[in-house]
Amino acid sequence: MSIVRGKGMTRWALVVAAAAVLCAAPSVVSSLPVHATQLSAGQLRQRIAASGTQQYSGYARTQSELGLPNLPAVGSVTSLLSGVTNVRVWYAAANANRVDVIDTVGERDVYETPLGEFTWDYGTGVLTEVFGSEPVRLPTAGDLLPPDLARRVLSMDPVDPPISLPPRRIAGIAAAGIRLRPTDPATTVGQVDIWADPDTGLPLRVEITAKGAAKPIITSQFVSVTPGKPDASALQPPTNGGLAQAAAPDIVGRIAGFNDGFQLPPSLAGYHLQPQLNGLTAVGRYGPGLATFIVLPLPRNIVQSAADTALKAGALKVTVPRGRAVVIGIPLLSVLLVEVEHGRRSYLLAGFVNRTTIEQAARQLVFLGRPIR
Repeated sequence: MSIVRGKGMTRWALVVAAAAVLCAAPSVVSSLPVHATQLSAGQLRQRIAASGTQQYSGYARTQSELGLPNLPAVGSVTSLLSGVTNVRVWYAAANANRVDVIDTVGERDVYETPLGEFTWDYGTGVLTEVFGSEPVRLPTAGDLLPPDLARRVLSMDPVDPPISLPPRRIAGIAAAGIRLRPTDPATTVGQVDIWADPDTGLPLRVEITAKGAAKPIITSQFVSVTPGKPDASALQPPTNGGLAQAAAPDIVGRIAGFNDGFQLPPSLAGYHLQPQLNGLTAVGRYGPGLATFIVLPLPRNIVQSAADTALKAGALKVTVPRGRAVVIGIPLLSVLLVEVEHGRRSYLLAGFVNRTTIEQAARQLVFLGRPIR
């Protein structure tokens, strides 16, 4: 886990965090037959949604092909969402778990403990205690593990009914599967496939496929998994290295400081404003389920800098009245930056909606134009 600081945080972590507020592994199949479960698709969905207390340890691999440009100060997030990540995990509870990211460079471990969060860098031998809470934060490897990813998707889409999938043997477990197909015509999500242990509901594999795509954009699967409480010693941070302290990036405070008193419109592009996110009164979330997008008002100079860098990374210009806009072409996720000509406030839009919808919202936003005091 990296702690993002300074000017790079101001310009770029907010961009990726906004997209985050909105998350091909090898197939491990034995020769043993897999029998269908007696659970209905609806029953399996309920069991998966209620699996948050399940304890386990294992090894997982995620592959994401979102194709984010290489943004300054958030390189670890870029690689997480645009490549293969190998992860070891021990999970006993929300405040008692460990996630290790293993790559060719080394190993970075994150410990959640009753005393707080700690990170361990194997290469430097330094343990860092992270102070402060992060109601809105940059995505981490733990967010893409099958249990967290599956439950997050199901919580976002409480409406569309699931259908059953053929069972598969995953990490030695005869897993049952369900598929969600969002029905909103504007969503970029074509389908979400989830396989889980039918006895416990623990998700074992998740595939997210963009609309019109031939293969999943995001795949997360356990290669091996052991249900039950992990060894307590694995959950204890190491004590044989250097010690450091760092503050959690205050994304909420930064956003609130930019947008004090700002009011977003009750609807955009035909979608209604949803309840606020984690106390961020100036961050708008529009649309239900997996057809949702957010609007983040930001000072014009920040959006201008981000748009210039995005254009150099291959973003496309979009025609809007009273300003300029650029759209970042990412499968599954639409990201658009709008720089308004008059007034100091501009906008970042990001979400699981198609380009037509997010451009329509941007064209409506440019007429708000209320300056920051």
